Amino acid sequence: MMAKQIQNESALVCAAQKGRKDALQQLLTRNWSWLKGVVYNVAGNADELDDIMQDICIKVITKIDTLREPECFRPWLAVLARRQALQYRRRNARKPIQLSEEIIEQKCDENNQLFENIEEKERYKQLMLAIHSLPEKYREVFMLQHSGDVTYGQIAEILDVPVTTVQIRLVRARRMLYDNIINRDEDKVLGK
Repeated sequence: MMAKQIQNESALVCAAQKGRKDALQQLLTRNWSWLKGVVYNVAGNADELDDIMQDICIKVITKIDTLREPECFRPWLAVLARRQALQYRRRNARKPIQLSEEIIEQKCDENNQLFENIEEKERYKQLMLAIHSLPEKYREVFMLQHSGDVTYGQIAEILDVPVTTVQIRLVRARRMLYDNIINRDEDKVLGK
């Protein structure tokens, strides 16, 4: 299945390189969710995510013909996305990017219909803070794995690491999240 998907994606890349807009659109649509995870992980600013993604689309459109190996589209796209997100982060370095409880509270209020009770809303806030507090290499794997239908093999290809490294980082990220949330709960019970 994986080899067939890569082969199909390679055919789409070749078609896009020949100027077929529908092939390019399919490529971007198929990779959109994990790509947003990569960009968010690097840029750290959800408010500017759409602008960065638009810049990436423009780069893909203008640079797709420079890709020599169509079967390497996903890693190429990941590198391109990282560069765009880093460029954005450098341009906006004066503005500190911080996921504070106030920002999470604001986002929760905006999406209030998602939460049936205050407890769910509080859990969501805790999870978002815990995810943001992960070291970058763990947060990146976690975001990629939970941003769509991306396999461990694809994540390994995107990050240019072995599959076992992806698995280990994901286990460690989940453990850190669990520990972080449990410690917050214990602190609340103890009144700290």
